[in-house]
Amino acid sequence: MNQININPPGAEPVDTSGDRMAAAGINLITVLIVLGVLAIIAWYLFTGPLRTVGSGSSTTNININPGPTTVTINTPSAPNPGAGGGNNNNPPPGDGTGGNNPNAPSKP
Repeated sequence: MNQININPPGAEPVDTSGDRMAAAGINLITVLIVLGVLAIIAWYLFTGPLRTVGSGSSTTNININPGPTTVTINTPSAPNPGAGGGNNNNPPPGDGTGGNNPNAPSKP
């Protein structure tokens, strides 16, 4: 013989002791405390020891000086042979006619 128990509708047992409510409250307070402690630890790490690791502030200074952009070259000017007057301390060899220069020193 099989026995089947059927509870009439609306006759569900209700917990009136409050144990479940107390456990849920304790669990909620525990979760809030743990989250608060984790937030304090994260704040300490990012404002203290880890501040210089990833903040991007650096003391490296790179100065780049560009090179000169213009170059000035002074070339000597050629003497002007047509200008008269003045002393000519270095006369050209020969008299310009292909002959001997009478002012040239004699060879020993």
